Amino acid sequence: MKNFLKKLKYIFEYIIFYSAQKILLLFGFETAANICSCLARKIGPYLKVSNVARNNLRKILGSHNQEQILDEVWDNFGRFIGEFPYINKLSIKEIEQRINIEGIEHLTEFNLKNQPFLVFTGHFSNWDFILKLISKLYPKFGIVYRKTNNPYVNQALIDSRTEDNIHLIAKGPSGVKDLIKAIKNDYSIAMLVDQKMNDGIEVPFFGFPAMTSYAIAKFALQYNYPIVPVQNIRQKRGKFKVIIHPPLKYEKTNDKEQDYYNIMLKINQILESWIRQNPGQWFWFHNRWK
Repeated sequence: MKNFLKKLKYIFEYIIFYSAQKILLLFGFETAANICSCLARKIGPYLKVSNVARNNLRKILGSHNQEQILDEVWDNFGRFIGEFPYINKLSIKEIEQRINIEGIEHLTEFNLKNQPFLVFTGHFSNWDFILKLISKLYPKFGIVYRKTNNPYVNQALIDSRTEDNIHLIAKGPSGVKDLIKAIKNDYSIAMLVDQKMNDGIEVPFFGFPAMTSYAIAKFALQYNYPIVPVQNIRQKRGKFKVIIHPPLKYEKTNDKEQDYYNIMLKINQILESWIRQNPGQWFWFHNRWK
């Protein structure tokens, strides 16, 4: 009976997810984003998750402009929801019209050399635009993603990526073999590295200890993959600025654990600088410092 009720719940959630997607597609890209932004800004501040965001903002940036930043966070989150159904409907040409991209030479150089690479970004702006665009710049591309609890929604997300020829790799123990296989087959891999972890290693983030996944450092060292930071900044009227930064520079030591720490410290520091530039475009909702 318990399993039946859970399945019924998943089916109901999927129907809502599917229906919302179809409704948003009736409005057009920018209008759908505006509608969801308005709803998120009206409702979001009263949700429990906003208290997590407030605590994080107070801890990291202080109380100054806290509510204004939170309003921007909900604006960005709402726009992300409104834009989501369009990500796989827009052609590459339409996406390129919405993106001002800088530093493309850092990736084309790897492409010419047939050198696969690791991309890292975070929960900024609309990261799906980055992943869809960059996946076209290298012939074999994989994305590490977090599976949703709902299997029907998760399968819908997987199906939506198949036409892009993007190899989806589930985050966590279940996806490790798949990730290693992709790397051994010269796939470039994208990872979002700013999420809270229950394991990993403790690395400072904004000066406070934070459990941090070191998978990207481990694979970079093990397979000699360059690590490329990619930043996404939301601009006006559904436009974005993507900055492909130079590959990360670091020195190897004879201590593997220290190397993991040093690389992840550099990555956390880069993420910090991006957040300080546009605090309202980062998702403050997860308790990164719990």
